[in-house]
Amino acid sequence: MRVLLVTKPLVPPWNDSAKLVPRDLARAASGRHELHVLVTPEGRAEWPARVRAHPLYRGAGDYRPGPLQQLRLLAAVWRLRGAVDALHFFFQPHPAASRVARALARACRRPTIHTVLSAPRAGADPARLLFADRTVTLSLHTARALGMDMDAAMVIPPGLAEDAPVGAARAAAACRAAGIEPPFMLYPGDYEFSGGHALLLDIWNRSPELPMLVLAGRAKTPRAEAHRRIVEARALSLGLEPRLRALGTVPDLPALVAACEAVLFPAESLYGKTDLPLVILEAWRESRPLLASDLPPLAEAVAGAGAVLPAAADAWQSALRSLPERGRAWGEAGRRRFLERHTALGVARAYEAIYDGIEAGSRQRDREER
Repeated sequence: MRVLLVTKPLVPPWNDSAKLVPRDLARAASGRHELHVLVTPEGRAEWPARVRAHPLYRGAGDYRPGPLQQLRLLAAVWRLRGAVDALHFFFQPHPAASRVARALARACRRPTIHTVLSAPRAGADPARLLFADRTVTLSLHTARALGMDMDAAMVIPPGLAEDAPVGAARAAAACRAAGIEPPFMLYPGDYEFSGGHALLLDIWNRSPELPMLVLAGRAKTPRAEAHRRIVEARALSLGLEPRLRALGTVPDLPALVAACEAVLFPAESLYGKTDLPLVILEAWRESRPLLASDLPPLAEAVAGAGAVLPAAADAWQSALRSLPERGRAWGEAGRRRFLERHTALGVARAYEAIYDGIEAGSRQRDREER
């Protein structure tokens, strides 16, 4: 079966889960189904011959695609409808996007799959979000939020195409590029949406024995820099400047993860992120200890492979102080969890089973119509 992945431009930079999830699926797929991806003219070289790459986009795109990019995407899907048998959408649930995807699928008369990359906004009407023949979520939490039947829900957590650790040389190069020296702990949460920065500043202010804290958040909107400056100003007022670095977009975040002592993820919100941020998978791949907030999607994924903590400074401080005794065990548990559930190969096999089912259904309908 020929499947078009309806996505943002699948070209570098690879710092957006809306690109990484479909990219790693396409790279890890067996070739039993022919996958079609949307790229820039220069991006065609990124893909092996078994993946059909269509040069639709003119640039790498933004975190939030503009109207022109959206129109270009719709026109391209319409043009390609005769070359594919199914449409596989990847986007965060939003009524307007779902409405357009629903209309496009009906016009193209093709079966549809929708991978829901994050939970819907609180209070959103699932009827306005669900449109596809098959809906896949990354967590049970999001399946429940969408009102899906738990017996029939299709949950496929994300995976990474690269399962080998980054390596010491690349990790050291990332530290040099960022101007930092180990040891340090890392919070790779964005400044604008994630939250949790005030909690960590409070803990570091109380705990002079802790190593440097490095914050690294990708600038998703023009407002992100202002939020980063607020965090820096607060750190300065507490006298934490020698023990804290607030970085913006990091060119090689996986390598910085590999270099740190522990990955901290005290996020108060996962808005704009997948249910399981891919940086957590990168931490597990590197056997880095992980401490995460108890937001439902995170708690569901991290339990048993790291520390799941409430938004309370005492709880976080206690967990941080236990790292010398428990950190190695948490890191090893994370590595096992990664290999068991989060390799792109396993994810691709799960999606291929969905494609198999759609193909079998189409063949059955064709036989009945004859």
